[in-house]
Amino acid sequence: MKIIKHSIKNYTGLSIRQTVDFCFYLLVFSVLLSSCAQIVAPTGGKKDELPPVAKKYSPDSAALNFNARKITITFDEFIQLRDLNSQLIISPPLEFAPEVKAKNNELIIELDKSEKLKPNTTYSISFGNAIQDIHEGKATDNFKYVFSTGSSIDSLSVKGRVQTSFDQKVEKGALVMLYSTDNDSVIYKSMPDYFAKTREDGSFDIRHIRSGKYKVMALKDANANYKYDSEAESVSFADTMINVTRNASLSLNTFLQPAKKLFLKFSIHSYYGRIMLVFNKPAEDMTIRPINQTLNEKDVFVEFSKNKDTVNYWFRNPEKDSLVLQINNNRQSIDTVSFKAIKKEDALKNNRTPLKFKLLSSPDKNQNFDLHAELLLTFSHPIDPASVEDLKGKEIKLLADSLPYEGYTDLVYRQKNNTTLVISKKSAKGDLSLPALKENTKYQLFVPPGTFTDVFGLTNDSINISFKTREEKQYGTLKLKLDVPETKANYIVQLLDEKENIVREQSLKKSEIINYQYLLPRKYRLKIIVDNNSNGKWDTGNLQKKQQPEKVIYNSELITTRPNWDLELEWKVSL
Repeated sequence: MKIIKHSIKNYTGLSIRQTVDFCFYLLVFSVLLSSCAQIVAPTGGKKDELPPVAKKYSPDSAALNFNARKITITFDEFIQLRDLNSQLIISPPLEFAPEVKAKNNELIIELDKSEKLKPNTTYSISFGNAIQDIHEGKATDNFKYVFSTGSSIDSLSVKGRVQTSFDQKVEKGALVMLYSTDNDSVIYKSMPDYFAKTREDGSFDIRHIRSGKYKVMALKDANANYKYDSEAESVSFADTMINVTRNASLSLNTFLQPAKKLFLKFSIHSYYGRIMLVFNKPAEDMTIRPINQTLNEKDVFVEFSKNKDTVNYWFRNPEKDSLVLQINNNRQSIDTVSFKAIKKEDALKNNRTPLKFKLLSSPDKNQNFDLHAELLLTFSHPIDPASVEDLKGKEIKLLADSLPYEGYTDLVYRQKNNTTLVISKKSAKGDLSLPALKENTKYQLFVPPGTFTDVFGLTNDSINISFKTREEKQYGTLKLKLDVPETKANYIVQLLDEKENIVREQSLKKSEIINYQYLLPRKYRLKIIVDNNSNGKWDTGNLQKKQQPEKVIYNSELITTRPNWDLELEWKVSL
């Protein structure tokens, strides 16, 4: 060992402790040197926040007497095209779609060889936000290239807004089109002379228009062919041509035209005694009759939906196992459908949808029942009218706070429709009115089993319903002083909630004061339909007849009701 120690000391000139320390520091130095020499990716510098900028045009922007087939636009950085199909707008539209591509920092537009540009016309190629830089995706907003096949650039414009007729919602993505002819068929057959698409807020801006008279139409184009060719496309038109001698503005209201032909979309017989028929539009004067057997009028119950486009056809006691129905509208046959009738014994044995007369909806367990609301009982099947007419001796009980309701024997039961029963009370004059319910009161309604019978001879089980009325102070009131012009038209006044649901509705012919009571504390809007034909509903427009949809007017003020609060509002309506 001594010899070894001596050798090391002689070789390094250091002691063993000094040698260990030296090796440790040498190792640390090597690690640090290695870190300093390691290659690290560059940080890339400052983030590019600027969109691409066009530096060179060939031919020049706003070129006159244009006759080129290829347009090249050079930007200050590499570019890419995003969502070009929906962003690119060329006005006037071209017959053949040009080829548009991005290559490095160049935007290249190549016109089809067969394209014939209109003489003395200004063209605008708008890219919207489709041109973006290739790294950050920063878009060049509303980039346009404009040229003229004539000796000047047209500079007139038409601006405005498009909304739906019935509820005045913004119509985004609709085409607003100008035609230099007053021919009514242009929207079906011809491309527009100028057009623009509406923005998110329904606004539009058609620029670089030549001075002249134009027919104006709007179209929610479903198949992007610039033509009205489907009843599913909403449309709008201006009553007269506009004379564009200076910048103009206008507003348009789109509507869906009524379907030309009523037809049956589908029918289904999945439940005993009921056939559901669904149509493409509301029926006007529909009759449904079996043609392979005889059904007594008392054995058939027809129920239309609110819009009259769906029918529930209930029937009982069929003579045969099959049923063939002929459907007529305005005395003209539109369809014939046949079904294999579900047998009653099979329906009674069906575990999945058993045939049972049961209560579907009622105010049961409603702790906030409205004082002005109807007391409704809705059943699964049509109620036999005879069972409603003869309720004497039935032990129906109505309790108020566990005590017999005063005058409950004066309650009257009437059918609102085939399946719904209204419980009302005779007033002092003997007519029917809503139950005189007390505020903040717990009610219990007991209906013994077998009280009501459905059209199939089934009876109800025992019915126990409990509900509690609201306090009077929970409601607000609105006194509306409505001033409308005197016309031959009827006015339909609607009080709507924030979701456009109708809360109250009434018709009037002249200015009136309307008192809205028992309004829940929430936000409301007022709407008026100018019912020109006095048929009690809003009617859409007709393009062929040049008939605009019936006018709809909203009050701009959002109404907020508060508990135990009386509100007054004056509304002067201008047509």
